[in-house]
Amino acid sequence: MSDLYGSYAELAVCETEGVHYRIRMIERDSPIVVVAPHGGSIEAGTSQTAALIAGEDFSLYCFEGLVSGRRLHITSARFDEPRGVALVEASEIAIAIHGRADRGDHRTVWMGGLHHALRDAIGMSLERAGFKTSLDHHMQGKAPGNICNRGRMRAGVQLELPMSLRNSFFNDVLARQAFVSAVRATIIPKTDVVPPTASTVAITRSSFGFHPRGDR
Repeated sequence: MSDLYGSYAELAVCETEGVHYRIRMIERDSPIVVVAPHGGSIEAGTSQTAALIAGEDFSLYCFEGLVSGRRLHITSARFDEPRGVALVEASEIAIAIHGRADRGDHRTVWMGGLHHALRDAIGMSLERAGFKTSLDHHMQGKAPGNICNRGRMRAGVQLELPMSLRNSFFNDVLARQAFVSAVRATIIPKTDVVPPTASTVAITRSSFGFHPRGDR
């Protein structure tokens, strides 16, 4: 399905912030920003997952639909909401949380983005936590203009979560915590940002809780 809007400027002409969509943004002293460019009702559950991964440590940006359906969806390679772009471009690396349709596969997280070292480290951590991941799909997140690749390193990570997995996180606290912990365990600590081709990614640890924010 093609997008109704090709840019944020087009969307803003027809849609009203605070009525049709909202923007949630927290800038922290961190080289990492976690983004959900299709949050709220656009791809349900992605805002909550992104917020949990960001915790109290990493910057957060969520563009959240407040109306049903996907009419507010702007594909990642064209996502250009100015506040989100500015936050991502001020950060070293962006980690983007997306939602995909199950299409017969309700478990697998599709991994993408140009920061291959971090992408693979997150994938391995998720696998160890009991989740299934794949690089064999059509949502690779390779476009330089993809919001996940617009940080200062020009390389980030994209995670596409199937609908059934996202829905399970609303009720299954253990699964939700396992997923978030697996991603957080591989995020580069603020004092040691490594290049996209590096073979290792340092571990950071933190405790955090789930504070759901209802998608509409």
